[in-house]
Amino acid sequence: MSEHVIHFSNQQVAQVFRDIADAMEVLGENRFKYQAYSRAADTIDELPVSLYDYLRSGTLGDISGVGPAISAKITELLTAGTIEFRERLRAEVPDGVLQVVRVPGVGPKTALRLYRELGIADVSALEQAARSGQIRALKGLGPKLETRILEGLAAQQEAPNRFLLGEMLPLARELVAGFQSAAPMLANLSYAGSLRRSAPSVGNIDLVAAATEPEHVLNAFAALPHVARIETLQDGSAVAQLHNGKQCALYVARPEGWGAVLSLRTGSPAHRARLFTLAAERGFQLSDRGLMRDGALVPSPTEEVFYAALGLPLIPPELREDWGEIEAAQAGTLPQLVELSDLRGDMHTHTRWSDGRGTIAEMAAAAIAQGYEYYVITDHSFYMGMVNGLDAARLKQQRAEIDALNADFQRRGINFQLLQGSEVDMLPDGSLALPDDVLATLDWVVASLHVGLRQERELVTQRVLNAIRNPHVDCIGHLTGRKLLRRQGADLDLDAVFEAAAETGTVLEVDGAYERLDIDAELVKRAVTSGLRISIDSDAHRAVDLAGIEYGVLTARRGWASRDNVVNCLPWEQLRGGRN
Repeated sequence: MSEHVIHFSNQQVAQVFRDIADAMEVLGENRFKYQAYSRAADTIDELPVSLYDYLRSGTLGDISGVGPAISAKITELLTAGTIEFRERLRAEVPDGVLQVVRVPGVGPKTALRLYRELGIADVSALEQAARSGQIRALKGLGPKLETRILEGLAAQQEAPNRFLLGEMLPLARELVAGFQSAAPMLANLSYAGSLRRSAPSVGNIDLVAAATEPEHVLNAFAALPHVARIETLQDGSAVAQLHNGKQCALYVARPEGWGAVLSLRTGSPAHRARLFTLAAERGFQLSDRGLMRDGALVPSPTEEVFYAALGLPLIPPELREDWGEIEAAQAGTLPQLVELSDLRGDMHTHTRWSDGRGTIAEMAAAAIAQGYEYYVITDHSFYMGMVNGLDAARLKQQRAEIDALNADFQRRGINFQLLQGSEVDMLPDGSLALPDDVLATLDWVVASLHVGLRQERELVTQRVLNAIRNPHVDCIGHLTGRKLLRRQGADLDLDAVFEAAAETGTVLEVDGAYERLDIDAELVKRAVTSGLRISIDSDAHRAVDLAGIEYGVLTARRGWASRDNVVNCLPWEQLRGGRN
């Protein structure tokens, strides 16, 4: 290895490989090749330790998804400061064009065309062209694209340096486990902030530790393999930059005040303000140290003790948004929130029959391991041609495979049932992608918006209403079609949608895919308050995705949902009996 090493963070290396993948896609390279670079970037981005540790030990090739070719390029970048292949791509696709590609609503083909025909080589030129009407002058493009571009640019500006719940929660849990193992002096430790409230996106990770020797705790924190460097260090607190580019803040409280500090570091600003008021009414003061009275720390070693001191039962972290939880706690009407263990099945999943990566048998095995009683295969309808959607003939073939597997489960004494459904598209003209006589043969029908999200409000709402009023549609999947931090959802008349769902008994889905979490917590709360039923689903495309249903559960909990509000907490026979 060269004595002179150019120092890059893991995030910087991942970005280089992401740039390579995007440039190859723009140029129309084989998708398997650029996807390999994209997968490598994702893996590198989440590595808990520095790539230099792998380089020094000669174990770059041991990283999942990093084969010999990519390993060689990582070595080239870390030792030479650049990758020759990347520089060749840059000559054809400037860096600014890659930024254009990443604007929601653009995509690689459009970005290349805008570059070649209008000379748009950066985001500022893109915005100017969209505002001035230049883009609509190109054949096949139009004002709707300009609107999508401006919306995408606005979304990027509104959510800088934010990360999705599904990216941050596993990392926080990994940090907590590693920190507890490395620091036996810790009396207690938890993540906090908006992450603990299960917000759909968060800015950083907050940790709250309980210990009598803060200095030793801070030293142990700085030595964690995840930590690239300590950026700020103050009495009892530190902010660290992690190797994956994310930020983690640590606060160390005395054990006897940990419950109060954790509560304050968890609640939203509005919730915290209510706690300050309640504390003052009872003669307490709240500070960074915890619950105080006349300058002395009032023991609150747990959150239960802290909330009890304020005259409240423990409020679940997901509810601490000042959405009425204080009043409910005072009245004794806090909901008994749904738990992951309450779910009996998953109602929205995919297999290789459409765009999934697992066979039906593989997905069923994962569902059985998850402890489910039933599992619905809802591969895409035929309209979604790009995902190999199923028509009536293929659905019939799939049903035969499902029936054969169910017969095998029965022979083996396995209490588990596979069910056949479809995620059927709501077409731009307001119809569904499968005819009613085909839908009638299915066990469960999820109707979803995938295209035409930017239609006028009246038109896109009518499409959803048509689906809700179809007697064969059981559930509306990911209602708004949003992609968090990437794409706004459809502009729907939600009053009309909720009214129609109440009339027909149609279920509204909480899609647990962490880039969606749609419907969101606010709409869940509105749904359960209105007496509507929801389902919580994984939208799994691989066996490993089934565990992602947890994010749907957390979102439902944020929306005050109990198991009584969730249809897949019911046995299948009872659920089937209640279909509209």
